[in-house]
Amino acid sequence: MEWYQGAIVFAVAFVVTYLMVPVSKHIAWRLGAIDYPGNRRVNRAPIPRCGGIALYVGLIAACFTIFIGVRFAGWEFHDLYVLNNVNYLVLYVGVTIMFAVGLVDDITQLSPGIKLAGQILAALVVVLAGVTIGGVRAVISSEYVALGWIDYPLTIAYLVIFVNITNLIDGLDGLASGLVAIVACSLLYLVLIRGSVTLALACIALIAVCLAFLRFNFFPASVFMGDSGSLLLGLVLGIISVAGVVRTQGFIVMLVPLVIAGVPVLDTASAVIRRLRGHQPVDQADMGHVHHRLMRAGLSQKRSVAVLWLCSAALAIMGCLMVGVSGPMRWAILFILGVVVFFVIWKFGLFKPVLRHHYDNRGKTGPRVPWSRK
Repeated sequence: MEWYQGAIVFAVAFVVTYLMVPVSKHIAWRLGAIDYPGNRRVNRAPIPRCGGIALYVGLIAACFTIFIGVRFAGWEFHDLYVLNNVNYLVLYVGVTIMFAVGLVDDITQLSPGIKLAGQILAALVVVLAGVTIGGVRAVISSEYVALGWIDYPLTIAYLVIFVNITNLIDGLDGLASGLVAIVACSLLYLVLIRGSVTLALACIALIAVCLAFLRFNFFPASVFMGDSGSLLLGLVLGIISVAGVVRTQGFIVMLVPLVIAGVPVLDTASAVIRRLRGHQPVDQADMGHVHHRLMRAGLSQKRSVAVLWLCSAALAIMGCLMVGVSGPMRWAILFILGVVVFFVIWKFGLFKPVLRHHYDNRGKTGPRVPWSRK
């Protein structure tokens, strides 16, 4: 890959996303996809959702730029086996389905079951496009082991998990878009050392759309990405992770993407355990996320986001180091990570049950308003 190719893809993705954000805001207002201040909302004024429209158009523009470059400008990519037998048209359909599921949820809140079914359908289409884990290397013998029939359901589960951890961390202005950009930077390094130019350009496009959107989404945000954005970004991260890092790697290296995305992964895991302990539905929203606890500890929105960005960057660096080392050093890094995670869980009480909060407009169009007793 020549440097100018990456620069062109970055510029197109950034500019298109930047210009589309005002359009997405207008669409959100017209459709009534608005987040009003509520009992678990941190925004103090009505904010339009559907920022995912700008992210989606920016990513599509970047992909179209790559297609034009290959077809008419003589761009040559010598990807290794990581992208063999991938049907890009079917892959596009899968990504679009995920975006559509999020967009519908932005406009009219879907029930958890329907929303999950839509996510699974989108992930299934992505798998049918040829993006699967395929196989791994055994921990002890380093022998390559094909996953066989379990490959499809395991990959679908992996993608759906990535989608939801991105969705759940989207709670403060600029938090999710910044974390995704950091994770994408780390994945960019990992796919480059594996020789995949196509995935590297995908990472560059992802970084570009996140930075462009961050201009409008950082505190005080004038637009939220909504589920249309968080589900889309989560799926793209999952696809890059599967195709560029997880596939054909050893068991420990398979954990690297989860380490890199450690902040949202830990937050999601703690949310599930916390809600189970509090006898709440797993999909029930609460105020126990790590960013909520940071704010209750006295940090402002900006400082809370900055702390989580720094933590994510540190985990990303450690994840990249895990790929570059082996043997005792890799296990030492894992041990250090375990100690840090335990300290964070203990310090912020991430598994403690919290109060339940409800919304009464599930399945309805228009603004999302807090539930109130009558």
